[in-house]
Amino acid sequence: MDRTTCGYLAGISGGIVMNIWNLFDYYVLHISQIRFLDWAIVLLTLAKPENVFVTVLGLIIQIIVWDGFLGIIFAHLIVPITSQGVVYKSTFYGVLLWFIFKVIVNLYKVPVLSGMQPFPGGISNLLAIILWGIILGIVLNKFNEKLT
Repeated sequence: MDRTTCGYLAGISGGIVMNIWNLFDYYVLHISQIRFLDWAIVLLTLAKPENVFVTVLGLIIQIIVWDGFLGIIFAHLIVPITSQGVVYKSTFYGVLLWFIFKVIVNLYKVPVLSGMQPFPGGISNLLAIILWGIILGIVLNKFNEKLT
C-alpha cells in the first residue's frame, strides 16, 4: 500500500472512532450540542440536517472525504518529520486542527457552528479529536510495520 492509501484508511479509522464517541456523547450523555457529522452539512448549507438522508450524507462526507483527506495530509507530513512517535504527533495534529477549525468558524461566525459551546461540550469534542489523532497514529504505525 502507498502512503496516500495508508493515510486515507487511517483517517477513516480515526473518524469512525471519533464519531462513535461523539454520537454516544450527543445522544446518551447529552454533553455536546452538535454532532461532528453536522459540520459538513452546515458548512455546505448553513443549516443543520433536517432528515435522515441528509444526516447520513453528512456522515459519509465527514468520514470518507474529510477525515480520509486529513489522514492523507498527515501521512505525507510525517515523512519529512520522521516516523518516531507517530501517535504523539498525530494526536497533536488532531488537536491543532481542532483549534484552527474552531477559530476559523468563530471568526467567520458560521451559523450553528460558531458561538460559545458550554465548557463540557468543548472538552468532549476535544476528547473526540484526541481519539481521532490516537487512532490515526496507531493505524499508520500498523501499516508501517507491515510495509517494513
